[in-house]
Amino acid sequence: MRLGHHTLRTARRSRRAVLLAVLASAAGVSGGWAEENECQRAPTLSAGPVLALGRVSAPSRTAFVKDGLARAGCPDPGPACRERAYLVTGDAVILGERRGAFVCATYRSAKDEDVGRTGWIPAEAVAVEPAAPVAVEGWLGTWKQAEAQIRVTAGDKAGTLAVAGDATWGAGDPDRVRRGGIHIGEMSGTVVPVGDTASFAMGENGSLPVQKGGETDCKVWLQRLGPWLVVDDNLACGGLNVTFRGVYRRTP
Repeated sequence: MRLGHHTLRTARRSRRAVLLAVLASAAGVSGGWAEENECQRAPTLSAGPVLALGRVSAPSRTAFVKDGLARAGCPDPGPACRERAYLVTGDAVILGERRGAFVCATYRSAKDEDVGRTGWIPAEAVAVEPAAPVAVEGWLGTWKQAEAQIRVTAGDKAGTLAVAGDATWGAGDPDRVRRGGIHIGEMSGTVVPVGDTASFAMGENGSLPVQKGGETDCKVWLQRLGPWLVVDDNLACGGLNVTFRGVYRRTP
């Protein structure tokens, strides 16, 4: 992916935008966002369309397209909705909701965890790749994104995974670091993956199926897609504003 000079955001500003979006959805305004054809947030697993892996197949550049929050009437093929940020042939993306001729796509750089973008792109410009089987070994490792790390190891019982993670909010803000204003969170559980997905809730006596967790229990959803681990939670896995939600890459 290539970015116009004013579209590359700092990690802190990107995380803040994602956080505000998640909080707005949790507050019950998701219907309004849908009306505006919103496509700015990291992929969600707890609700919404099933995610898929795609790869840009169109020749030359495929520009991201603004949504209705950025400009009324978008997404639209016209130049007024076209962004400066664009993808190139062969770029891998995570595909979510589709609206007419456009699909909501998330891109993450293979080299820089702070470089990424979620936005509408023309559906005809991307090819969906068949879902590949994910063995237990395909989950294992240490996965990272800005301000969060998740470790997946083999569980004590065959076919199970032990998942443990730590996350912070504010660690990218030097002023907060100086003031000690960083919020922290953690999660852990043992799960049996179902294909490329897994989920659990943290109950008082250990891991629970996510649907049996209480309203205040930390709930986590995971999906393996291509080189990524996509994670979602219910904002109950740590201090204020802390979330594990995002797209993770496995560390060497």
